[in-house]
Order: sequence, then structure tokens, then C-alpha cells
Amino acid sequence: MTAVARFAVRMRTVAQKLALACLCLCLVACHTTPAPQPEPLSEPAVGAVVHVPFEVDLGGWTSAAELMHPAPDSPHGKGPYPIVLLLCGNGPHDMDVTLPGPEGTSRLFYTISEVLAARGFAVVRYHKRFVKGPGKFDARYWREQSTLTFLSDAGKVLDAALLHAACDRERIFVYGWSEGTAVGAALAVQRRDIDGLVLQGPVGLPYREMVRAWIEDVGLPYAQADGGPMTAASLTAAVRGKGGAVARLAASFFVDPATQYQKQVALSPLLDTNRDGVLDPATELPPAIVRIVDFAFSPQGNCYIYAEGRTVPTVTEQVAHLPQPVLILQGENDASTPLRGGETLAAALATAGNRDVTLRRLPGLGHTLGPAASLVDDCGRAPSEATLAPIAAWLRDRSRSGRALGQ
Repeated sequence: MTAVARFAVRMRTVAQKLALACLCLCLVACHTTPAPQPEPLSEPAVGAVVHVPFEVDLGGWTSAAELMHPAPDSPHGKGPYPIVLLLCGNGPHDMDVTLPGPEGTSRLFYTISEVLAARGFAVVRYHKRFVKGPGKFDARYWREQSTLTFLSDAGKVLDAALLHAACDRERIFVYGWSEGTAVGAALAVQRRDIDGLVLQGPVGLPYREMVRAWIEDVGLPYAQADGGPMTAASLTAAVRGKGGAVARLAASFFVDPATQYQKQVALSPLLDTNRDGVLDPATELPPAIVRIVDFAFSPQGNCYIYAEGRTVPTVTEQVAHLPQPVLILQGENDASTPLRGGETLAAALATAGNRDVTLRRLPGLGHTLGPAASLVDDCGRAPSEATLAPIAAWLRDRSRSGRALGQ
């Protein structure tokens, strides 16, 4: 095999791993609000919930969905209730967003739904297009995935949910996680009936910059020995270690594919250009990272879904058209969507004239708002009820205002 062919094979392998890293693509309050806001309401009462399954014809695929809302005899009465549409991140996620973790399986969206529904909201979640259940999906998902299609799907699910008597069409909120924040923002721009946005782990940076951050900010330091050069020994310890999914996958980008299943991995000869068994972060890695990211966003790469002109804009690129209240939930140890992305987005919204922007930087939490001691330790753990309950208070406050906010 020629050197060019070997490089192409390596780039395809890296692109596939980048796509997998997208799957991991989710309280100190810092307000960027330039105008005084009403005092937050006390935490809503907690009551029993009911589950209402339904299906949605997305066009070429029928997805299972569920509406979870307060029981009629709960403290929240018989409804209708403010509706919250949940939009998940990248990858073939089921409606619960079932994720493996070091402490067992978590169900991110089921947990969020339970907390919000018990506090007075009608919460909608659904299987993503081509998804049949946890870990089960049609092969068309990887061939046909498109954020533009996911945007259309979200609108159809919302319209279907609004047919239910429990849903108040005058009080509609969108809760996006990761990729779902960009899709949710685009839905709010497209429609005039969205009263507020909750953005967890938002896509605040350009897509390419975010992917590059996985490698430079997470995988590279994880694979280095005490901050020094990367060696086969330090790389083996990283990919076989207990780091989070983003950390281990990003570290594996530096592995020679021929050794990835061996007890001791070797450095990729495409990156270790002088073949000395050491990768110098200053001289050998920067050009290699550029080539990896370029290939990933090319038509042959698995991050082509986010290539320019083929995706919904990042949330930051849409701020001029987002006047409704926005709550940004940003784990400080989020390995998938960096902290600086949430900060960039909050500042851009305020600059664009949005008068109700709240950025909550959450120390010690990761992409799923579960515990994460560091970027490396961001492992998709479940969020606690104490973390999620204040979201209900924010939503309750804004649902009282509704469209009086000038939309």
C-alpha cells in the first residue's frame, strides 16, 4: 500500500472515531442580562405524572414519542400545561437518551422529563429519525442523517404534541441538548410560537473549532505523560484507562490502527514523522490535527453532517433572531461542548439585544450535567434532581410572562 493510501485509510478511521465522539455530544449563576429581571419564583410543587405514548409520521419514518405531564389530581391541576419539547444531541438516540456510564446506564431525557413534568410541565420526547429504541436503529441513520432534516422532524413532533389537550399552545418552550441546541434555535427562528429556550451544552463555537477542541483540549493532554511528550506508553495508558468517552476516543486518534487491539499500542507513523517513538506536541501534532479535522469535514468524512452549507447554523450564528428568554446550562467540565462556547453564546445574545439571558456555569458537571471531576472524567453520568429542579423554576417564571415578551 502506498503512503497516500495509508494516509487515506488512517483519516477514514479517525473520521469514524470523531463521529463516535459526537455521541458524547450535553450551580453558580452568571447573568448576562442588561436589564433587571423579575424575582425568580419559588420552586414549583412536585406531584404525580402520567405518560401518554404517541407516534409521529416524520415522512418516510414513523417515530415513537411520549408526552409526560402532571396527573390531573396533582398540585398543578387539570391543565393545559406549558409544553417543553426535548431535542437530543448527535447520534442515533432513543427518546430517553440512554447512555452507558461508569456507574451504570443513565437515561438523560427520561430524568429531565420526570423532573419537569412533576413540576407542572407537559414534556415531549421522541426517538430520533431511524431510531427504534436504545441501541437499535436503521442503517439509514448514518447515511441520511442531517440537522436540516432533524429540524423538520422537530417541527412535526411539536405540531403533533400540540394536538393533545394537556399541552398549552400559548406557552411553548424548547429544551435542546448539544446538537439539539442548534436545531432548537433554528426551530425558534423558523416559528413564532416558541416562548423560551433552554440550551444544555450549547453549540456556541463553530463546528470545526468544537471538534478540534476535543483533540487539543481533551485527548492530547490525556495522552501525554505529565504534560510532556506523548509516547507509546503514555498513549497505551490513556486508551486503556478510565477517562471519559471523549478523552479515550480523542486519544485513540494518535494510535497506529494496526496496534489498536494489541496490549501495547504504538504511535501512528503518520503523526510520528521522524519515527523516534515520541510525538512532540509543538512540532508534529499541529499539522496532523489540521489534516484530521479537514478530512473529517470533507465529503468522505463522518463529520460531513456539520460541513459548511450542510447544517443548521450554530446557536451563536442565530442570536440576531432569538429575542425570547434563553437559559444556558453549561457544565464547566463539559468535554463535548466547551465552556467558552457557552460564554461566547451568552455574550452574543446580550450584544444582539436579548434582555433575558441567563448563563449558569455548573462547577464539577459535564456534558450531561452529571458529575465530572475534569474534562477527562466527563463520562455521561446522570444529572441529579437538585441540578434539574431550578430549570423548572426558570421555566415557570417565563411561562407566566408568555408572549408578552414582545415576540
